[in-house]
Amino acid sequence: MPRWKALSDELDPQVREFAGQLRRLVDRGGLSIAAVADRTGYSKTSWERYLSGRLLAPRGAIVALAEATGTSQAHLTTMWELAERAWSRSEPRQNMTVLSVSGPGARSAGIPPRDPVTVRFNGGRGWPAVAGRRRSVVLLAGVVGALLVLAAVVLLTGPGL
Repeated sequence: MPRWKALSDELDPQVREFAGQLRRLVDRGGLSIAAVADRTGYSKTSWERYLSGRLLAPRGAIVALAEATGTSQAHLTTMWELAERAWSRSEPRQNMTVLSVSGPGARSAGIPPRDPVTVRFNGGRGWPAVAGRRRSVVLLAGVVGALLVLAAVVLLTGPGL
């Protein structure tokens, strides 16, 4: 029995080629879907959808897969861009899926698309909001620290000295 189910005939040829390339990378690496999920930080369910052509993988997942398999990111992201264009030209259902995965304004802001439902924080990859909150906390701690140093200097030197 073959490892993969046949891709739907309804898929755009570009999307079909891209999903086939992802499958070949997973096969060549000798990876299970669970191993791909562990190495990329995207869930097993998401990878099942990406590899079956039911959902276009977000760019972040593709970059993570390239890292996990030692594949050229440039080549894989170029193929992803072509598949994304084809995906967005297809059915309205697929357009809504890509928009929900990418988030509003993600492309114009240069933010890599993500899958907000299934991304797990793993090895530095995960929810961008987590990193944003960490930066905010560090910034706030720095400001509070600077104010404390300033207050100490004022108290130690005194107004008359």
